Amino acid sequence: MSLPAVFISYSHKDEQWKDRLVAQLGVLQAEGILEVWDDRRIEAGLDWQPEIERAIEGAAVAILLISANSLTSKFVLGEEVPRLLERRQKEGLRVIPLIVQQCAWTEVKWLSKIQARPRDGRALSGGTDYQIETDLAALAGEVAGIVRRTPHCGERVAPGPEKISLAKLPSTSRELFGRARELDTLDGAWDGGGANIVTLVAFGGVGKTALVNAWLNRMAEKNWRGADWVFGWSFYSQGAAEGRQASADLFIDTALRWFGDPEPEKGSPWDKGERLAESVRRQRTLLVLDGLEPLQHPPGGALGGRLKDPLLQSLLRGLSPVRPQR
Repeated sequence: MSLPAVFISYSHKDEQWKDRLVAQLGVLQAEGILEVWDDRRIEAGLDWQPEIERAIEGAAVAILLISANSLTSKFVLGEEVPRLLERRQKEGLRVIPLIVQQCAWTEVKWLSKIQARPRDGRALSGGTDYQIETDLAALAGEVAGIVRRTPHCGERVAPGPEKISLAKLPSTSRELFGRARELDTLDGAWDGGGANIVTLVAFGGVGKTALVNAWLNRMAEKNWRGADWVFGWSFYSQGAAEGRQASADLFIDTALRWFGDPEPEKGSPWDKGERLAESVRRQRTLLVLDGLEPLQHPPGGALGGRLKDPLLQSLLRGLSPVRPQR
């Protein structure tokens, strides 16, 4: 069986950056973990465009080297990027932008939605040689984890039953009317990759849970569209109406155990939230939290709508694209 392939899209003006990335990925290739593909592998005498198209179709991961050069390349933008984004949307292909030189990439609509590397939108060119190699080695490690979980040749399979936990979500009718736009918005958030957190805000009883359940049914019908883990939880069951103080303790204990945390009881609520966020970020995870109202400050006033539970505050901060330092 052939190894999962990593496709590298780049401008030839950025060849030095491509070569440095290939060197780091080459460690994984030497270990038989993956195969690296860039257009310099096309043999003499072959038609180069069909070779590139075949490589895109067979890729398990794609890395886009982002610079002013690549973002003004007619071939990269006109041929490679559209097909890669199509596979990303339809098949869950992992597409990773790698910012090699500072440029106005955040102004590019399709690109600004995708989580880039290095972290926090830094450009490789701004670092020392040591920092550059550290960033590239970290990316190589991340890619290794991705390809180990990715079927070969772009085949999509659903995560196994042991990786799906939705029993804690309330049941609703499968029929949903007049919510096509909202369902499309949720699809776009999942496919776009730039939104780590999506919130649904509305009055009680208008159908937020029914909407989410309908969307989850759509996701299930499409093999979860690239999700590695799916976990859902409802806080309504904690009985805020019965006069008890709602908390996230049972949720965090259950979730940490389910994600394989070796010491789920260890640490403060803030520490537990950070560890759960790290577990969620480690793979492409769909985390659904329903009925957060008992753990929020009531509407009105300076704190209206804010989370009261430090554990959930820590979790959501940890899942944010920009995570503040404590």
